[in-house]
Amino acid sequence: MRNFKHSLIALIAITMISSLAAVQASDFKEEQLARQQRLNAAAEAASITIAEKGITDAVKGVAFTTNENDAEAAQVEAATAEEVNAKSYHPLGYVTLTSGTLSVKAAPSANAETVDELDACKEVEVLENSEGWYRVLYDGDKSGYVPNECISADKSDADYAAMNYDNYKYAQVNVFDNELRVREAPSTDSAVIDTLDDQTQVIVLWGEDDFIRICYGEEYKEGYVINTALEFTGEWVEKSYVAQKQQEVAEEKERREREEREAAERAAQAEAAARRSGNAPSSDADSDPTPVSSSGGQAIVDTAMQYLGVPYVWGGTSPSGFDCSGLVQYVCRKNGISVSRVAADQRGDGTYVSRDNLQPGDLVFFSNGSNIHHVGIYVGNGNMIHAPQTGDVVKISSIETPYRINQYAGAVRVW
Repeated sequence: MRNFKHSLIALIAITMISSLAAVQASDFKEEQLARQQRLNAAAEAASITIAEKGITDAVKGVAFTTNENDAEAAQVEAATAEEVNAKSYHPLGYVTLTSGTLSVKAAPSANAETVDELDACKEVEVLENSEGWYRVLYDGDKSGYVPNECISADKSDADYAAMNYDNYKYAQVNVFDNELRVREAPSTDSAVIDTLDDQTQVIVLWGEDDFIRICYGEEYKEGYVINTALEFTGEWVEKSYVAQKQQEVAEEKERREREEREAAERAAQAEAAARRSGNAPSSDADSDPTPVSSSGGQAIVDTAMQYLGVPYVWGGTSPSGFDCSGLVQYVCRKNGISVSRVAADQRGDGTYVSRDNLQPGDLVFFSNGSNIHHVGIYVGNGNMIHAPQTGDVVKISSIETPYRINQYAGAVRVW
């Protein structure tokens, strides 16, 4: 009987311990669930995603169910709600950048020491919010402060920002039947440096107030356009590719200018030698376009040589300043030859001449693929005399550079 009583008491004790463990586990679950609901509600208000990080090593393997084993029941008691609350859940965020890296500060201040740099789309755990700054945990054990606006709860936002980090967007000019003005600076008072036709594809670099900085054309030029005149196409281009193409254009321009300088130097030396021998034309650059006595293409060249150094002036048609077609028209008229005013029309004024049969005095033309945009007078030995562009002067340049070869659009003989 006594043994029966002892067994009964032991059974009751075990049952009570198991029941207590079950109650504790149940309470623990409810507390954990309530905490998660609070976190989720707070996350929604703060736009921060709450992600379950898993129970830490200290409480891994704990069974939150009724168990008759006293040792397992004791484990449940040891795994307190406070411990799990402190270690099991952290809000997740993602570094959102479109350029550079994110500085991690030692304190919540822009003036604080920078302790690390984070790349775009880096995942972090948000530990606390301190007046516009998050204290974040990353790479397992590193922490510091970053501005709130640089952390997004939505990974797709961070992915999009990362896409912007490495790429530019393509856009299309949307001005219907008008032309879009490209300006030197982001202001309607700034000088117009170019115009673009409707449907022209451009690359969007960045925005400034009501303007967008764009890159456009085969030469990857840059300028500003009003932001309402562009429509994004949804396509992207790598920033590294654009930088590479701009570098290639810059190198080609530098090579072209070097070759033209060398050609000009050779021409100047030849002219100096001719003057010393008494065969050079007079340097008198009078403004009266009366015909000279010599004839043929060389006469055109000799006349044009008189105006070396005359400044380029857009629309200029006299020795006070020439544009490319103005120089050609003036020189031809002085030799008794009538040609049109603009380069595109001058292309149809004479008889076509192949590149292999060029002679001094022939007019050589260049285009950007669709329109004639430049004309010069061939002087021989692969060179021409021409009025290049604003800021330059009438000079001799090579037509054998890659740039000129690529844009060569034929020649005509008007003499």
